[in-house]
Amino acid sequence: MEEKIDENLREFKRYQRQLKQIADEDIVTRINVLAKQLVFIGRLASIFSEHSKQLYAYRKQVHTEAYLAAKKHKQQMAEKAVIQIRKEETEAYGNAKKWNTAFITTREEINALKYKIKINLADGSNYTNY
Repeated sequence: MEEKIDENLREFKRYQRQLKQIADEDIVTRINVLAKQLVFIGRLASIFSEHSKQLYAYRKQVHTEAYLAAKKHKQQMAEKAVIQIRKEETEAYGNAKKWNTAFITTREEINALKYKIKINLADGSNYTNY
């Protein structure tokens, strides 16, 4: 999983560097690069979401096993057994939310740029950049 994350992060950063070099007026190129970047943002959101759900299932399993194995104070022993897993699950959930938000934001940015092109074409302004 770490390899997938690293690979997709590299690609995301590569497109981010390209975006910094593109002039704000070059809307079509910005849309193309953002669309390519969106693929990797989506993959990262998916990876972290999957990881969060796997940790949730694992936490439930460990909780149940600890509960059944405990002689006394079953609930407390089960909760104690999953403390670290809960922390990892929380981090994975946060990462999933962060990348999902980035996905939505990037998609909205692409749509705003497309709308800007549509307006510019309709009124005839700034048509030389297309």
